Amino acid sequence: MTVTSPVIAPADQRKLFGLLPTGVVAITGMTEDDKPTGLVVGTFQSLSLEPALVTFCVDKSSSTWPVLRNKGKFTANILSTTQLDVCKALGRKGDEKFKGLSYQDSPIGTPRLDQSVAWIDCQVLSEVIAGDHFMIVGAIKAFQFGAENALIFSGGKFGECQPLPTPNPETDNNIAAADLVSRISNAWTKAWGEGETAAFENIVSPDYVRYSKGSQKLNLADMIQQIQESHTAFSDFKVEVLHTVQEDGFIALHWKTVAKHTGLFMGVPATYRNVTVHGSSFMKHKNGLITQEWVVWDPRELLASIDIWHLGDKAV
Repeated sequence: MTVTSPVIAPADQRKLFGLLPTGVVAITGMTEDDKPTGLVVGTFQSLSLEPALVTFCVDKSSSTWPVLRNKGKFTANILSTTQLDVCKALGRKGDEKFKGLSYQDSPIGTPRLDQSVAWIDCQVLSEVIAGDHFMIVGAIKAFQFGAENALIFSGGKFGECQPLPTPNPETDNNIAAADLVSRISNAWTKAWGEGETAAFENIVSPDYVRYSKGSQKLNLADMIQQIQESHTAFSDFKVEVLHTVQEDGFIALHWKTVAKHTGLFMGVPATYRNVTVHGSSFMKHKNGLITQEWVVWDPRELLASIDIWHLGDKAV
């Protein structure tokens, strides 16, 4: 759905930016009477390296941020996947947010929640009003790395970040080559065995050329016609790829075809005999498509099958 309105509704904006995964960070500090408190934000991020600054945003309706603001310092606790209970606790209203939560004091006197991924202790540097939020800038005064995996929020759900598998060029190339051989072999079998010319069109490039004996050159249209003519002259087709080889941009198929001679072929009327033909196709490919093909097969094998050519002495 495309929205062209210059004004975006709050619900649509939440839905739109809910697609963007965010970190889950607890902003913790002390009240005027030195009790720990805090809130959870999904807007915490690095702002500057020199000097080392961070930023986050808080809704103007927050009752917790004004309390933290008075002290002028906070700790950003990057929450882990083990701290869902912390999110729930700090989402409560009132003075009991830290009830049951374990923490340690930071060097600047702010709470560091146990089991966090990291702790960043900051002094409030500036604060501005941005729409319906306060935007806070903090200067980093101390930090410490923890453990665990970082908690993220996306699409209205909590989750964790899973790294993509490291590419293995050798394995990936082998898999890609095997997939290409399988795809071409299957399509070639469907085209010749079942007469599905579309399958053949899907595996060859527009400038495809096939070379046969005597340097005869056939293009894609010629090959489609040849497939159709073969299925007019023969029925009960069975095509089997006996062996495949893939190397350096070439694929070779060693194949066997068995069919019944039920129509005119090479000037020979239907004999209704079963014929068997063996052959090989050598294909050059680029970008997953066959560009050139060389085919070798012995027509004497076919003619012998329909008893009009004898290979060697025929038993009496």
